[in-house]
Amino acid sequence: MAQANADWRLYVEENVIVADFPAGMETTESVFAAVNEEFERLASQESVDTHVSVMGMDAPLNSDVFEKAQAAAAAGTEFGITTWVLVSDGIKNRALQSKVGNIEGVETELASSVDEAMDLAGR
Repeated sequence: MAQANADWRLYVEENVIVADFPAGMETTESVFAAVNEEFERLASQESVDTHVSVMGMDAPLNSDVFEKAQAAAAAGTEFGITTWVLVSDGIKNRALQSKVGNIEGVETELASSVDEAMDLAGR
């Protein structure tokens, strides 16, 4: 089952949690809390080992967004999620990878499309 609202959508496809963060997404504490709650619910599924984040949001990648990304990556390791594929434009991808790529136990990959990300996830 997927959780969705006007700002974001999380769902599982085979071994992958896909987090779709579209343009116009709010980056408030309440939104992050709802995303994290749903992520943890979906991450507990035994078959899930990869997280794909589609970063279409317009919001600037400030320190708060980086902190939330790092926390999500670290939380995923508790559920055996060791691969995180980031889908975004080149600048956002590189910025996120530089922040998330140094979390012990998490391998980050970059992709320019969801299809490429799913291929990297071994779908």
